[in-house]
Amino acid sequence: MNAQTTPSPAELADRTVQLLACSMFAVALVFCLSVAEFFASESTAAIIDIAVKFLGVVILGLMALLYFWKFRPMSSDQRRRHLAEDGFLQIAFRNAMAKSWMLSFVVLVVLQALDNLILDRLPYMPLEIVIQGVLAIMLLLFSIAFVSFTRTSSSDE
Repeated sequence: MNAQTTPSPAELADRTVQLLACSMFAVALVFCLSVAEFFASESTAAIIDIAVKFLGVVILGLMALLYFWKFRPMSSDQRRRHLAEDGFLQIAFRNAMAKSWMLSFVVLVVLQALDNLILDRLPYMPLEIVIQGVLAIMLLLFSIAFVSFTRTSSSDE
C-alpha cells in the first residue's frame, strides 16, 4: 500500500506558486526588519542586521534550490507548460497580486492624505528606508491577500 503517486503538473505548479508566495512574505519580513533597524538602538540594530542577512541567505538558498532542482533541468517548452498550468493556487496568486496592488495604492493615498497627522510625526528618513517601507507594505498586503484567497476559496468547496 506504499504506492507513490506522481503529482499532476497542476499540483507541481501550485507547489511552486505556494513556495514563491512564502518567499515573498519572507522578503516582506526582510524589508520590515530593515525599516525597524533604522528606528532601533545600535545594539538592537546590530541584532536585526544579522537576522536580515541570515533571512536573506535563506531566501536566496531556497530560490537557488528551486531553480537548480526544478527549472534548470527543464527544456524551455517544458518550463512554459509548467508555468502555464491553471491550478487553484495560481489563480489565487493572480487574484492576490491584483487585489494587493490596488490595496497598496489605497494605503499610499491614505498615507499621503494623512501626511500631517501620521508622517510628520516620523523622523526624517532616507529615500532607501521609505522605499523599503513601501515594498514591505506591498509584499505584506500580497501575502495577506494570498492567504485570504486560499482560505476562503478552499472553504467554499
